[in-house]
Amino acid sequence: MKVKFVKNKYQRELLIDCFRRDAFPNRVDYHQPFFVTFYEIIFIVRGEGEFKLDHEVITFQAGTVLLLPPNKWRQWCQTDADYHAIYLIFEEEFISNFFNDVLYLYRFHYFYNINSASYLQLSEEELPELIQTLTEIQQEIKQLQPDSSHLLRALLYYLLIRLNRVYQSQIGQEKSFYQEPIILRFRKLLEAHIHEKQRVREYADLLGISTSHLNKLLRIYFGKSTSEVIKDRLVLAIKRELLYTDKTIAEIGYDLGFSEPSNFNRFFKNMTQMPPHEYRLQQSK
Repeated sequence: MKVKFVKNKYQRELLIDCFRRDAFPNRVDYHQPFFVTFYEIIFIVRGEGEFKLDHEVITFQAGTVLLLPPNKWRQWCQTDADYHAIYLIFEEEFISNFFNDVLYLYRFHYFYNINSASYLQLSEEELPELIQTLTEIQQEIKQLQPDSSHLLRALLYYLLIRLNRVYQSQIGQEKSFYQEPIILRFRKLLEAHIHEKQRVREYADLLGISTSHLNKLLRIYFGKSTSEVIKDRLVLAIKRELLYTDKTIAEIGYDLGFSEPSNFNRFFKNMTQMPPHEYRLQQSK
């Protein structure tokens, strides 16, 4: 199921929204797998449960913040009766166009880190502080003014920075690629082209640099070679296809550029220690 952003919900185009969990329409069953076309940041106010993002299962509690980029499959696996959350959602253009920077949202550590968690845990002091900012956003949306988009953008910018600081401290990120344009461009290109481009040379050419220079940068900032980073992202793409489509193993392999099913099976098994059909069967259970 695909969920799109409703731009004219408030009788004028607005590319940001903030609401509580009980505001979801009853016709949508969010316990089934779905994906959205916008960014979501979900603040768990109380309660516990499990949330699945692609193949990553997140156990959440009060103070957990789910940091979700668009086009990833998600599913609410279980929630207790006391579960309550506040959703902050927005389209990429709401903030990137203002800064005239198409890479802006790639500067934050949490949205597109391949091997890092898609959530953080706020302290008892931090949670109410950020909920207050969310309340300001909700109030501004309810009483829109001609300059509301500027204030809402400023509040969103503030939240993104605050969350990025907490995230960095929790994952122990030593190297910051916040100001490294080549790394940011590489991350964006990898998300856009992983289905048809899996060679180091292809990304180096798109970036206009040598393969050795790209490899050096990725080892500095990710501790991995370019080939390793591409393979990690390719495995994630394969897992999405195995979990959320009805394609055969051979079809998935061909769609992702493998010339023979045997090559596809060998690659996936080398990366995950199990063949694709076993992974699909295990996850379906």
